[in-house]
Amino acid sequence: MNDLAGLQALVEDVGSGNVIDAELLEGCHVEAHELDDMDASQAAQVAAHCFGLLFDHKVQQLEGGEADLDAGLWTGTVDGFGFQISRDDVGDLMIDFSSQQA
Repeated sequence: MNDLAGLQALVEDVGSGNVIDAELLEGCHVEAHELDDMDASQAAQVAAHCFGLLFDHKVQQLEGGEADLDAGLWTGTVDGFGFQISRDDVGDLMIDFSSQQA
């Protein structure tokens, strides 16, 4: 229970505005050249990989939500935390995590 509270606090503190760069993507099943065309399932894999690296957490459940290739927006959840992958003004893909508190 305490671990979950700590993870929630960490996500709230540093869970936004993370650039998906080559270093963060290293070891992910989805490769950098596939990001622009990824479906919701692939986006969830990317999010789970990033979540694991950023928060030193082994993701157990991942679910892709929406994948809008034209808008450059992907959503879903990893272990109960929401994620959104979007393209910023300079073309970088950003990933934001949010707490899904009940």
